[in-house]
Amino acid sequence: MVIERDLCAKCKGSRRLCGRPKCPILVRITALKSVSSKLKDSDSLFGSSPPGVLVGEWGYPRIRLGGLVPPEVGVKAAFFDNPVKWIEQKVSLDEIIKLRSSLVYSRFSAHIKTPRKTELKFLESTQELAMAAKPTDVEVDFLKSPRFKLNFDGIVTPVGITAPIKNMKLAENPLVPHKVEYLVSDTDVKASTAMWELYNAGTPVYHIFRILSVGLLGVKKQRKLVPTRWAITAVDKIIGDKLLKSVKTFPEINWYLVFHHEYLGNHFELIFIPRSYSFEVIEMWMPHSVWVMGNKPSIFVNWEFWDGKARYMDGGYYAIRLPVLEYLFRVKRQATVVAIREIRPEYYAPVGNWQIRENVRKALSSSPEKFNTLREALNSVSKRLKTSADIWMPKSYLLRFIEQQKTLDMYLEFLKP
Repeated sequence: MVIERDLCAKCKGSRRLCGRPKCPILVRITALKSVSSKLKDSDSLFGSSPPGVLVGEWGYPRIRLGGLVPPEVGVKAAFFDNPVKWIEQKVSLDEIIKLRSSLVYSRFSAHIKTPRKTELKFLESTQELAMAAKPTDVEVDFLKSPRFKLNFDGIVTPVGITAPIKNMKLAENPLVPHKVEYLVSDTDVKASTAMWELYNAGTPVYHIFRILSVGLLGVKKQRKLVPTRWAITAVDKIIGDKLLKSVKTFPEINWYLVFHHEYLGNHFELIFIPRSYSFEVIEMWMPHSVWVMGNKPSIFVNWEFWDGKARYMDGGYYAIRLPVLEYLFRVKRQATVVAIREIRPEYYAPVGNWQIRENVRKALSSSPEKFNTLREALNSVSKRLKTSADIWMPKSYLLRFIEQQKTLDMYLEFLKP
């Protein structure tokens, strides 16, 4: 539900009229105040990019992009954009917002395929940052003093400070992995093939996101800048599709398995069912969680069957699907998987779908519960969810499908003497 336009003005962060436990605007401003004192009236910045880049989509095909630079120098800068470390150390939502609010989005404009000559040097520096595997020192001169802007997004990790650049110079040579350098220089390989090769070489998907978004993958004539939001979903889907081809050749699992994990107010339950591959995501946004103002949960369902084609494109869906397929590929099995995501009021501000991907990976790194029947598995799941099973279970397309569909094994069992 959309928040009443004047509600924030009436509340001013003190009365909690939106029902959230904390005011996301005030948390963000608090973080920005400490940064603003460092950058007030400043026309330059020297820091180490985590590395991080951001490619916007507004104004497409002429868009804004640039490097993300914190007022921090050295290896510590990596923590400003490190989802794996955040979940390992259970970094709080407040702290993540503060970290991201400290990053300066040093931006410029360029056409996705034909940047102007004056923009090429900025683009080349940004591309070098994207290729780097470790923090890289950057010196930036601004056209205007940094501007503080509140900007939360469901897919992209938030950034709080923006400034148009007059000049950007890398103060050191970035450390670029050999495989990245090789595939970036290979202008005859398709982008999807390059992504798969990078992934198989152990390149983190977050690194692949960056390289794709700054136009460094694919056949030379087809290369172009890709908005970060689009690049994230594209990489999750393309790598997932590659894994799925192998997963569909594996035997089915033998048990009903349940995995679960919770972080940042996002609770996940993953049910693996001994059947041929299909996949479903049930998202339950509880009252007073981000985006929801009513007194009832908002429930969204998306699914795919054997063909691997989801009913509709959704970044969060593919962020869950990828680690599920990674797990099935790792154990050399296939299954029907129902993934449940319950978003609770503690998640008062969206910080990107990295937390979805890492929550699911964390869940699947633990030992599963094993059950003999689907009913037993569902009973276990229901005990940990705050939303009643009577509300969410009828929304599941795959659970209804499984209940109604008879399998060949069932008929063979019936025919036994």
